[in-house]
Amino acid sequence: MLWKLLLNWIEHLRSADLILVACHSQGVPVAIMLVARLVMMGCVNSGTKIGVCAMAGVNLGPFPEYKSRFFGGSAAELFEFSRPDSTVSKKYEGALRVALDHGVRIVYVGSIDDQLVSLESSTFSTISHPYIYRAVFVDGRAHAPDFMAHLVGFALKLRNLAVSDHGLVRELSAPLAGSLYSGAGHSTVYDDAAVYELAVEFALETTSLAPEGGSGGGRGAGAGAKVPLLVDAKRYEAQPPGQPNPFFLPWAMRGILEEELVKRDMAAEVEALLRLFEAWKPQSKALKDVKFRLEAVRSKM
Repeated sequence: MLWKLLLNWIEHLRSADLILVACHSQGVPVAIMLVARLVMMGCVNSGTKIGVCAMAGVNLGPFPEYKSRFFGGSAAELFEFSRPDSTVSKKYEGALRVALDHGVRIVYVGSIDDQLVSLESSTFSTISHPYIYRAVFVDGRAHAPDFMAHLVGFALKLRNLAVSDHGLVRELSAPLAGSLYSGAGHSTVYDDAAVYELAVEFALETTSLAPEGGSGGGRGAGAGAKVPLLVDAKRYEAQPPGQPNPFFLPWAMRGILEEELVKRDMAAEVEALLRLFEAWKPQSKALKDVKFRLEAVRSKM
């Protein structure tokens, strides 16, 4: 149905200089598949820039503990995205490869207190590609920019610089989850104009990868060199139910602090994080536990 509706706008798409696709939740995989189909069928010109603003997407499915309690029927199919060998995951991955090979720029934005989709899922932590950018949305009306907001932002900054976050975002996803009954993080992310501005900037202001033996392209460059999409299948594996391993979080933080780029170029940011950590007074039990576990690597900050 969506594809048939899109066909009504084919001439507009073919004449466009920029195509920006905004999508949310389960619409994110659908949008990527539609973009890939447009590319495969030659519905967009090679010089057209394409950007995707993917907000709170179910890229790795919703929080796994909701599978039997709150999701049933067709909604339960969303959990298939958590399995890399599922049909829908393979289709999504294939569409991503087509889109990224064409030079499509994708911004994955997660809400810091999303009550339905983890940050690990909304920022699609298991994949890596230069044309993918990650960001976290913090609703200033409900949250002060505290230590956790800066820590998540720091981890995503490293991912955008092609440096591993050592699983830190994954470890923080559960403690940051909003209330399923009163939380609004999943639905507030698309109300902020800055989210769309970021996607436009990433689509228009980033250069394309240089072909082998060539130089980097400017704004008018096409797809540039093709870089394979990297998928870390091991990170798809769901954590065992019950109490998570308390050592994973400090180990992930230690790994980040030991990264050469962090030690060489980000000392000031690490010092700022330490000051925020010392001033941080979490209220919930889950976040108090996070602070307790991070005390183990405090001396490394």
